[in-house]
Amino acid sequence: MTTELTAPAYPYQQFSDDADIVALFEAYNLMAQGTLTWMDDHILPLYMRSSITGGLLDYAAYCLYGQRRYRIGYVDLADASGAIDTALLNALAIDDTDTFMTTGGTFVSDDIFKRALTWNYHKGDGCQFSIPWLKKRVLRFLTGEQGHAWRFNSTLPVSIAISGRTVTITVTAGLADGTLIAALPVLIQRGVLSVPPTYSYDVKEGR
Repeated sequence: MTTELTAPAYPYQQFSDDADIVALFEAYNLMAQGTLTWMDDHILPLYMRSSITGGLLDYAAYCLYGQRRYRIGYVDLADASGAIDTALLNALAIDDTDTFMTTGGTFVSDDIFKRALTWNYHKGDGCQFSIPWLKKRVLRFLTGEQGHAWRFNSTLPVSIAISGRTVTITVTAGLADGTLIAALPVLIQRGVLSVPPTYSYDVKEGR
Protein backbone atom coordinates (compact mmCIF):
# COMPACT_ATOMS: atom_id res chain seq x y z
CA MET A 1 0.00 0.00 0.00
CA THR A 2 1.26 3.48 -0.83
CA THR A 3 2.21 5.70 2.10
CA GLU A 4 2.22 9.03 0.25
CA LEU A 5 -0.58 10.82 -1.56
CA THR A 6 -0.24 10.02 -5.25
CA ALA A 7 -2.65 12.73 -6.43
CA PRO A 8 -2.79 15.63 -3.95
CA ALA A 9 -5.46 18.27 -4.44
CA TYR A 10 -4.41 21.56 -6.01
CA PRO A 11 -6.12 24.82 -7.06
CA TYR A 12 -6.73 25.77 -10.67
CA GLN A 13 -3.95 27.81 -12.25
CA GLN A 14 -5.93 31.06 -12.15
CA PHE A 15 -6.21 30.75 -8.35
CA SER A 16 -2.66 29.58 -7.68
CA ASP A 17 -1.53 33.09 -6.70
CA ASP A 18 -4.21 33.42 -4.01
CA ALA A 19 -2.51 32.68 -0.67
CA ASP A 20 -5.76 31.81 1.09
CA ILE A 21 -6.87 29.29 -1.53
CA VAL A 22 -3.41 27.72 -1.68
CA ALA A 23 -3.41 27.44 2.14
CA LEU A 24 -6.80 25.72 2.01
CA PHE A 25 -5.53 23.05 -0.39
CA GLU A 26 -2.35 22.57 1.62
CA ALA A 27 -4.39 22.03 4.78
CA TYR A 28 -6.65 19.59 2.93
CA ASN A 29 -3.65 17.60 1.68
CA LEU A 30 -2.20 17.47 5.19
CA MET A 31 -5.48 16.03 6.51
CA ALA A 32 -5.64 13.53 3.66
CA GLN A 33 -2.04 12.48 4.29
CA GLY A 34 -2.82 12.06 7.98
CA THR A 35 -5.76 9.79 7.18
CA LEU A 36 -3.63 7.74 4.76
CA THR A 37 -0.86 7.40 7.36
CA TRP A 38 -3.35 6.29 10.01
CA MET A 39 -4.84 3.68 7.69
CA ASP A 40 -1.38 2.40 6.83
CA ASP A 41 -0.44 2.09 10.52
CA HIS A 42 -3.69 0.41 11.63
CA ILE A 43 -4.88 -2.94 10.38
CA LEU A 44 -8.63 -2.57 10.88
CA PRO A 45 -9.41 -0.28 7.92
CA LEU A 46 -7.58 -2.67 5.57
CA TYR A 47 -10.04 -5.53 5.82
CA MET A 48 -8.27 -7.25 2.88
CA ARG A 49 -5.46 -8.37 5.16
CA SER A 50 -5.35 -12.09 5.92
CA SER A 51 -5.24 -11.32 9.66
CA ILE A 52 -8.72 -9.71 9.55
CA THR A 53 -11.12 -12.63 9.81
CA GLY A 54 -14.15 -13.82 11.74
CA GLY A 55 -15.34 -11.59 14.55
CA LEU A 56 -12.55 -9.08 13.99
CA LEU A 57 -13.72 -8.65 10.40
CA ASP A 58 -17.30 -8.17 11.61
CA TYR A 59 -16.12 -5.56 14.11
CA ALA A 60 -14.04 -3.65 11.55
CA ALA A 61 -16.76 -3.77 8.89
CA TYR A 62 -19.48 -2.53 11.24
CA CYS A 63 -17.53 0.07 13.21
CA LEU A 64 -15.63 1.59 10.27
CA TYR A 65 -17.93 0.96 7.31
CA GLY A 66 -21.36 0.48 8.89
CA GLN A 67 -21.81 -2.96 7.30
CA ARG A 68 -22.96 -6.10 9.06
CA ARG A 69 -22.09 -9.55 7.80
CA TYR A 70 -24.70 -10.58 5.30
CA ARG A 71 -26.85 -13.68 5.50
CA ILE A 72 -27.95 -15.56 2.41
CA GLY A 73 -31.40 -16.78 3.40
CA TYR A 74 -33.82 -19.31 2.14
CA VAL A 75 -37.54 -19.96 2.45
CA ASP A 76 -39.15 -23.43 2.56
CA LEU A 77 -42.88 -23.77 1.87
CA ALA A 78 -44.83 -26.86 2.94
CA ASP A 79 -48.47 -27.49 2.08
CA ALA A 80 -50.92 -29.25 4.38
CA SER A 81 -53.94 -30.40 2.38
CA GLY A 82 -57.38 -30.64 3.89
CA ALA A 83 -57.97 -34.35 3.52
CA ILE A 84 -59.71 -36.14 6.37
CA ASP A 85 -57.49 -37.02 9.34
CA THR A 86 -54.51 -34.92 8.08
CA ALA A 87 -55.18 -31.89 10.28
CA LEU A 88 -56.55 -31.13 13.72
CA LEU A 89 -60.30 -31.21 13.99
CA ASN A 90 -61.88 -27.92 12.92
CA ALA A 91 -58.43 -26.48 12.20
CA LEU A 92 -58.57 -26.91 8.42
CA ALA A 93 -61.61 -27.28 6.18
CA ILE A 94 -61.98 -30.36 4.00
CA ASP A 95 -60.29 -29.85 0.60
CA ASP A 96 -58.66 -26.67 1.88
CA THR A 97 -54.91 -26.05 1.90
CA ASP A 98 -52.68 -24.32 4.39
CA THR A 99 -49.09 -23.31 3.74
CA PHE A 100 -46.38 -23.32 6.37
CA MET A 101 -43.28 -21.22 5.82
CA THR A 102 -39.90 -21.74 7.44
CA THR A 103 -36.96 -19.41 6.94
CA GLY A 104 -33.27 -19.66 7.62
CA GLY A 105 -29.92 -18.97 6.07
CA THR A 106 -26.18 -18.95 6.41
CA PHE A 107 -23.74 -16.11 6.80
CA VAL A 108 -21.42 -15.46 3.88
CA SER A 109 -17.79 -16.46 4.19
CA ASP A 110 -15.03 -14.00 5.03
CA ASP A 111 -13.89 -14.00 1.41
CA ILE A 112 -17.32 -13.16 -0.04
CA PHE A 113 -17.95 -10.60 2.70
CA LYS A 114 -14.70 -8.81 1.82
CA ARG A 115 -15.57 -8.89 -1.88
CA ALA A 116 -18.95 -7.34 -1.08
CA LEU A 117 -17.30 -4.60 0.98
CA THR A 118 -14.98 -3.79 -1.92
CA TRP A 119 -17.94 -3.70 -4.33
CA ASN A 120 -19.80 -1.19 -2.15
CA TYR A 121 -16.89 1.02 -1.09
CA HIS A 122 -14.41 1.03 -3.96
CA LYS A 123 -14.40 4.62 -5.26
CA GLY A 124 -12.04 4.27 -8.21
CA ASP A 125 -14.89 3.82 -10.72
CA GLY A 126 -16.88 6.83 -9.53
CA CYS A 127 -20.50 6.75 -8.39
CA GLN A 128 -22.29 7.05 -11.75
CA PHE A 129 -23.89 3.78 -12.88
CA SER A 130 -22.87 2.69 -16.37
CA ILE A 131 -21.99 -0.50 -18.24
CA PRO A 132 -18.20 0.01 -17.70
CA TRP A 133 -18.91 0.70 -14.00
CA LEU A 134 -20.85 -2.56 -13.64
CA LYS A 135 -18.36 -4.63 -15.65
CA LYS A 136 -15.47 -3.45 -13.47
CA ARG A 137 -17.33 -4.26 -10.27
CA VAL A 138 -18.35 -7.71 -11.47
CA LEU A 139 -14.80 -8.50 -12.61
CA ARG A 140 -13.35 -7.17 -9.37
CA PHE A 141 -15.82 -9.22 -7.30
CA LEU A 142 -15.04 -12.44 -9.17
CA THR A 143 -11.25 -12.08 -9.30
CA GLY A 144 -10.43 -10.03 -6.18
CA GLU A 145 -9.58 -12.68 -3.61
CA GLN A 146 -10.18 -11.49 -0.05
CA GLY A 147 -11.60 -8.24 -1.42
CA HIS A 148 -8.45 -7.04 -3.16
CA ALA A 149 -9.06 -4.45 -5.88
CA TRP A 150 -6.59 -5.69 -8.45
CA ARG A 151 -5.87 -3.60 -11.51
CA PHE A 152 -6.93 -5.09 -14.84
CA ASN A 153 -6.42 -3.88 -18.37
CA SER A 154 -9.58 -5.30 -19.90
CA THR A 155 -13.14 -6.12 -18.87
CA LEU A 156 -13.82 -8.33 -21.91
CA PRO A 157 -14.40 -11.46 -19.75
CA VAL A 158 -17.62 -9.79 -18.53
CA SER A 159 -20.40 -8.96 -20.97
CA ILE A 160 -23.42 -6.78 -20.16
CA ALA A 161 -26.68 -6.71 -22.12
CA ILE A 162 -29.67 -4.56 -21.19
CA SER A 163 -33.16 -5.28 -22.47
CA GLY A 164 -35.88 -3.09 -21.00
CA ARG A 165 -35.35 -3.25 -17.27
CA THR A 166 -33.40 -6.51 -17.29
CA VAL A 167 -29.62 -6.53 -17.07
CA THR A 168 -27.98 -9.77 -18.22
CA ILE A 169 -24.42 -10.31 -17.00
CA THR A 170 -22.49 -12.99 -18.89
CA VAL A 171 -19.22 -14.17 -17.38
CA THR A 172 -16.63 -16.03 -19.46
CA ALA A 173 -16.44 -19.67 -18.43
CA GLY A 174 -13.50 -20.41 -16.16
CA LEU A 175 -13.06 -16.81 -15.06
CA ALA A 176 -13.97 -17.59 -11.47
CA ASP A 177 -15.08 -20.37 -9.18
CA GLY A 178 -18.66 -21.50 -9.78
CA THR A 179 -19.54 -20.73 -6.17
CA LEU A 180 -18.75 -17.06 -6.69
CA ILE A 181 -20.69 -16.88 -9.93
CA ALA A 182 -23.69 -18.51 -8.22
CA ALA A 183 -23.42 -16.17 -5.22
CA LEU A 184 -23.29 -13.00 -7.33
CA PRO A 185 -26.97 -12.88 -8.44
CA VAL A 186 -28.13 -13.90 -4.95
CA LEU A 187 -26.21 -11.04 -3.34
CA ILE A 188 -27.57 -8.60 -5.92
CA GLN A 189 -31.16 -9.78 -5.40
CA ARG A 190 -30.80 -9.55 -1.61
CA GLY A 191 -29.64 -5.94 -1.91
CA VAL A 192 -26.18 -6.72 -0.54
CA LEU A 193 -24.32 -5.31 -3.56
CA SER A 194 -25.06 -1.71 -4.43
CA VAL A 195 -26.73 -1.48 -7.85
CA PRO A 196 -29.66 0.61 -9.12
CA PRO A 197 -32.82 -1.10 -7.80
CA THR A 198 -34.87 -0.14 -10.87
CA TYR A 199 -33.33 -3.05 -12.82
CA SER A 200 -33.48 -6.81 -12.41
CA TYR A 201 -30.22 -8.68 -12.81
CA ASP A 202 -29.47 -12.07 -14.31
CA VAL A 203 -26.01 -13.65 -14.12
CA LYS A 204 -24.92 -16.54 -16.29
CA GLU A 205 -21.72 -18.21 -17.43
CA GLY A 206 -20.92 -18.25 -21.12
CA ARG A 207 -18.10 -18.92 -23.55
